Amino acid sequence: MRPQTFLFGLGVVSTASAVATETGNGTAYSGAGLVGLGRTVFEPSCCYACLSSLWALQLPCTPAQYIELRVGNPPPCHARYPYYLNSLAYCMEVKCAADNTVSPAQVETCWNNVAGDGLPVPSLEAALPKVPPTHQLAYNATMLNTTMLVNDQMYEDSKRTIEAYVRQESAHARYGTVLIVTAIGVCFLIGFKRIINYYFPALGPPRFVSSLFSKYLFEPALIGSLHLKKFPLSIGYIPSRWLSLLILGYVALNAALCSVNYPTTTRNTWYLSEHKQQLSAVADRLGVLSFANIALTIMFSGRNSPLIYITGANRTDIITIHRWVSRVAALQGLIHVLLYWKNTNPAGWDMFTPAANIRVLAFTPGYWENGVYGIVGLSFVGFVFSILPLRTHLYEIFMFFHIGLAILTLYGIWWHVTYRFHHTYGYQTWLYIAFVMWGFDRVVRPIRIVLLNWKSWFVRSHPSAIVELLPGDQFIRVTAFPSRKWDFNSGQHCFLYFPTLLTNPLQSHPFSIAGWNHGTKYNSYPASESTSDFNLNPVEDDDDFIDLAAVTRPPKTYGGAPIELTRPGRRVASHYTKPVPSISFIIRPEKGLTRTLHKRLLKTRKARVPVIIEGPYGHTPTTTLHRSRTIIAIAGGIGITSILSHLQSYLESLGSKDEGQTTRFCLYWKAREESIVSAIESQLGDLEELRRKGVEINIFCSGQGQRMNARDVVMGEILSEAGAGRKTAVISCGPGAMSDGIRAAVVECIGKKGVSVEYIEEAFCW
Repeated sequence: MRPQTFLFGLGVVSTASAVATETGNGTAYSGAGLVGLGRTVFEPSCCYACLSSLWALQLPCTPAQYIELRVGNPPPCHARYPYYLNSLAYCMEVKCAADNTVSPAQVETCWNNVAGDGLPVPSLEAALPKVPPTHQLAYNATMLNTTMLVNDQMYEDSKRTIEAYVRQESAHARYGTVLIVTAIGVCFLIGFKRIINYYFPALGPPRFVSSLFSKYLFEPALIGSLHLKKFPLSIGYIPSRWLSLLILGYVALNAALCSVNYPTTTRNTWYLSEHKQQLSAVADRLGVLSFANIALTIMFSGRNSPLIYITGANRTDIITIHRWVSRVAALQGLIHVLLYWKNTNPAGWDMFTPAANIRVLAFTPGYWENGVYGIVGLSFVGFVFSILPLRTHLYEIFMFFHIGLAILTLYGIWWHVTYRFHHTYGYQTWLYIAFVMWGFDRVVRPIRIVLLNWKSWFVRSHPSAIVELLPGDQFIRVTAFPSRKWDFNSGQHCFLYFPTLLTNPLQSHPFSIAGWNHGTKYNSYPASESTSDFNLNPVEDDDDFIDLAAVTRPPKTYGGAPIELTRPGRRVASHYTKPVPSISFIIRPEKGLTRTLHKRLLKTRKARVPVIIEGPYGHTPTTTLHRSRTIIAIAGGIGITSILSHLQSYLESLGSKDEGQTTRFCLYWKAREESIVSAIESQLGDLEELRRKGVEINIFCSGQGQRMNARDVVMGEILSEAGAGRKTAVISCGPGAMSDGIRAAVVECIGKKGVSVEYIEEAFCW
């Protein structure tokens, strides 16, 4: 075999694709999409087999450095040397004529694409030798100094190599497509199951079957009871058992697709050995699958990803999948680089001589450099700048680096394949998918923001948000007024931006919706109020203001010890415009924006301030709740805000056309500070009214020496005489250790005493 035959095909691809971008006389491919899936390359193969048999032979015009580096010839040498053109034209004319599936027009097009390496050459007919050559090149020939016949064995080996390479590329494209279709297909199956459960509950499996799956698959933690409780050093969380199995299955699918269908071709003219041929094929497969995983990573990343709406999954689970898919993509990309580095570097694993590799393969430096940019960016996104401590304590810095490195990754891999293949193989298709999904989220988000906020920007009579300190001065209530009715419901959250507070503009933390008003009752602002005021102006004590508790129906007080209202809401009906929708949030000041807001409210107590609302996000498990006889809601600390929304949904469903089967709502709340008890107390109302509606409320304040054992609460409520044989829903929102204990208790109860239990976990462990 000729010494120049190392990676001949790569040179051929570079030549053909350069023509497509530089001359416009034709392309080295046809169709769109991916190889084998709408796109064809190296057709007709007889044409490229002739090219591969002659392309790297030394010519009288070959520069000395090209001979030394064994990379063929520069384009002017091929385009202006008549013996090379004559030999190539005669080979194409004769060999392709023997192939009945190839038309003369195809041969002529291929000639125009590749004969001159991008430079203009005579037509195929004009380049044919006047006297047919009679002497055949030797199989291991290295020079061409007259018109010669292509060696028959070299031609057959080259043709077989090219056809095998096309089949291999088609397999890469198919497996990448299988990966994406499988992931999206599973999402659709989950969504289909959700629809069936909602509209056709009778079609579900028998209770003992569903209980079996819930007890051993859907509800338990992966290992023991450890789920939301952080690992030591806060390095992360363990996904639930069901989610862990999905992730494990996804990793296994990637491993399987990387391990199959690598046939070797004997007498391959592109590689020096079968080992190098196999390494190259594996590296290519990993590169394509990494591209497919990058597209999926972005599909699972956006707040408005269609996959969230299809599956009905909560944001935490979707983001967990997003992280694991990105890690798989980064690992595949790293191995892709390492395999090619070893395969192309004669020194083996020597990583200190990249320039030699660039020259050997005749690639531009931009090909390697941008590939390195892409894989470094992807690796840092997947393994470094997404660790839990950074996300938790330096969220804005995390977001800045996350988005920046994502852009660097997409930029690098785009130019990586563009410099190398131009648009020949359609690798950009994977990036088009990523760009579309990213663009979809970036388009939908401002649309949602505009729909919810345009009145506050352009209608002077529309109210700004009302912020106030709750009793105890440690918690803030924000009442925001969206521009239109929206389907606000329990279990949802919104992102709030306060543009006039002059804090970090990147801050966009989610806040759970504690209550809402669909605009059917009293308005909560004077008719003369205007939102043209962009300063934090205090609201005077004698200003007419209606508490959200008087407008909506959140819980009024907690049991155990009835609490008297210290400040009942006032319903002043005069001087008010027509009702508008409102939503309320209860916020614990932490740092950054919320800390700034709290410091200002310590001076004013209550104020109006412009706010931009983004949302709502999240899906309410209304079917599970309405079909449960008993709802057991357990909250820890500020987690009570999410539970309040579920209680409001329960109260609103009573007597409505959507009234479910629920007749009992048991709320248990464990709070550490007395200040939060005072804050929530101020938002509550008549205990007796709640009791008449089946609400049982218990509060445990550790500041007063009270303790609550979540496991005993769950076991006692579910397995008590009142719970036996009933369908029960358990909702939890609180610290990780408490939620893990509740989950373990629920799993233990499933199947006992004929009880059917559904577990709903409100968590924001992003």
